[in-house]
Amino acid sequence: MTEIASESRSGRDEHASSGTTGDQPRDRFRRLLAGPLGPRLLLLSALVPPLMMLREVLRSPQLHFYDYWWVLLDITGADGSLRPEALLGFRNEHPFVLPSLLFWLSARFGGGLNHLLGFAVLAFGAGCVLVVLAMLPRTLTRWQRAGLVAATSALVFNPHGIHNFVRSMSGASWILAMLLVLGALLAAQRGRLRLAVPLGLLASISYGTSFAVWPALAVVLWLRGERRGRVAVPAVVGVVVVAAWLLLRGPQGGGGSSPTDDPAQALLTGLSMLGMVWTGTEPSLALVAGVAGLAVLALHLPGCLRPEHREASAPWWGLAVYAVGCAVMVSGSRAAFGESAGLQSRYNSMSAALWIAVLVIAVAWARWPAARSVVVFATVLSTVALGAPMAQAVREDAPTQRLLAVAAKVGATDPFTDRFPSPERLLPRMRALGHYPFSSEFTLGCGDDTEIGSRANTSSWRVPSLGSYREPRPAGWDVILNVETDQVRGGARTLSGWAISGIERARCVAVLDQRGQVVGGGVVDIPRADAEAQTVGTEAGLGYRAVVPAGAQGPLRVAFRFPDGWWIRPLTENPQVVS
Repeated sequence: MTEIASESRSGRDEHASSGTTGDQPRDRFRRLLAGPLGPRLLLLSALVPPLMMLREVLRSPQLHFYDYWWVLLDITGADGSLRPEALLGFRNEHPFVLPSLLFWLSARFGGGLNHLLGFAVLAFGAGCVLVVLAMLPRTLTRWQRAGLVAATSALVFNPHGIHNFVRSMSGASWILAMLLVLGALLAAQRGRLRLAVPLGLLASISYGTSFAVWPALAVVLWLRGERRGRVAVPAVVGVVVVAAWLLLRGPQGGGGSSPTDDPAQALLTGLSMLGMVWTGTEPSLALVAGVAGLAVLALHLPGCLRPEHREASAPWWGLAVYAVGCAVMVSGSRAAFGESAGLQSRYNSMSAALWIAVLVIAVAWARWPAARSVVVFATVLSTVALGAPMAQAVREDAPTQRLLAVAAKVGATDPFTDRFPSPERLLPRMRALGHYPFSSEFTLGCGDDTEIGSRANTSSWRVPSLGSYREPRPAGWDVILNVETDQVRGGARTLSGWAISGIERARCVAVLDQRGQVVGGGVVDIPRADAEAQTVGTEAGLGYRAVVPAGAQGPLRVAFRFPDGWWIRPLTENPQVVS
């Protein structure tokens, strides 16, 4: 980059001396490269990934996911009050103090909204990018700094890691831990060991993989040439932390298979986790990428060990050690879960840590200076594009979570035991806290005050012909209200099918009793390629799913709101009963 700026200045001087006053496009381009505007625009591009992830958070369900509920049960009393001593417990053998506290704050003061905690996780991610900016070597040019910040933003907010943001209960541990680890490395880089150690301790009580911060801090201090006593401090603290964890955790039920004793399987899991941002769904490609990243680091190590580079490169080698340490722990505990165990979306932060370190080292102490810009540019484009399959898989789960919110609202959660534990204990806590969906934010999305518990005036709602529930319309358009499944499981009755009016999909679905009381509801806009193939020219997303308590009295009806109004049809009084 400095060569480019020098060439630009030389070209401008020659042009001026020739007496030519025309402003040629080539000259304008050179001035852009040499001036501050270009780097500033590149730096502004770092805002794009978090803004795109904000969009994903706003489109995600408001109901919290999975581990959040188990933790909420552990840390609250029957009235929803906090049990402070429970914050010191473990979750799947991990210390979980700070995430547990965030969960309770979300429940107590944030209405239990997934979006609000998601905004906090976005802030943690932005903090990670800012800390990396503060750590960058001062010898970099403006273009290099801007490019590395943009690349860091793309890696932190990569679609591979969408899980951490739209399922905020995950990012509250993983992204928070990464922020604290980066903060500890920044403090160590500046010789502030008294700050680095507390930040490392906070990271250690956010998630167990953060134990890797202690060898990382020791490496940073060693490369900086600190005294042996100071280098030993994080190592000793790390040993004490791990020993305390082993002593206090007790027998834990993490679930799933036991750790594997197959070294090859463990290597596959760890290396594929490091390279996961370089593939969509293929563990073998991720493994190759992980090996390639480690190879690039190895090639640059001799140059970084030179006296003039050791101190400046120290935090980046610490970050690489942290990422490798996380991979070792993940491979030891998750390898038995299959060949794709290392490709979990929640692991993106640790894979990003490795590639941030690789990019900074490859740019600041380049073995191949001419390739620096290409490496940064290719990393951003490739890793973002390859995250699309992971992001889509997470999005496809959203309708089930939205249906769970309706089920919790009406007290019919039996079909969701894998993601909503002990409803007899959990639902009273949620009601006491005013926790979503027992808050004003919950809605079926129907408008007209058609919500759970309200009574609708159905006198103007239309009913298709009995038997087929298919009403021919002018120009061959039809209204079809198709109920494919109608099942009772425990205390819940679930419906699914597809519905269409003309070429329009339903905008919402509600279940009513004979008096017009809304006793259930569900979700719409579910892709149904089979139905869409039968109705050429219609909108996508014709499917729906709904839930209602199995004990709802009298004949029930399912109603759909379309752009042209409401259509309603009766349900059978003898649904299928499944175990």
